[in-house]
Amino acid sequence: MATTDPLANAVETFSAPIESLIIALGQGISQAQQAMDLNSITTQQAIDTDPVLSQYGLQATWYQFPSVNMQLKMSLSVTQDQTPAPATNLASTILLPGRLRLIAQPLSASFQNQFNYDAQAATQVNVTIVPVPPPKSGDQVSTPPRMTADKVQAVALASGAPFVNTKNPAGAIADAAGNIYTMAINFNAAARVWYVLQYAPSNAAIPTVVVAVDDATQTARIISTT
Repeated sequence: MATTDPLANAVETFSAPIESLIIALGQGISQAQQAMDLNSITTQQAIDTDPVLSQYGLQATWYQFPSVNMQLKMSLSVTQDQTPAPATNLASTILLPGRLRLIAQPLSASFQNQFNYDAQAATQVNVTIVPVPPPKSGDQVSTPPRMTADKVQAVALASGAPFVNTKNPAGAIADAAGNIYTMAINFNAAARVWYVLQYAPSNAAIPTVVVAVDDATQTARIISTT
């Protein structure tokens, strides 16, 4: 018969295997780190595609958690899986008893009053998560690009982006209205992506054309024409 005690229901609801609590902590940190990384990537892309900022070699700031400490005070109970786990040795296949699991219940004033639980007897679990460098096959940042600037420009011009290609008598790229255009080519060593920008320094009303060229695949992607 199901219990009708709301407190008992709450205790049952918030009870969880201790490994689930640790996994939930790790997932929360991972999601927060991903959000910060995406923000840094967006910032770097904004720098690389800006006609002015891209000239200064600026790098976006990256953030990380130096360490995350979690201190848990809880009531722990031991339970055993009902389904035996099969195990195989060289002689025969036997059935081992189900593994033991630690079930954690949060300590609150209601929990202590309901079950007359002494908080001094609570179990304390300390968990520390620290970042470690990812495995690398080589230093990508110091690896020179495969493409040359001339090749990158050719791929960008063939992408279909609305670049201005006409030149005035002085040999500068210009449109029919006399606006002079500048072509900038930047390489992001971390992302292994080239950015090709064309803009009119003297006329901010003219949209900047931005094309990204992947250094590995040598394929172009139009980012902006506005």
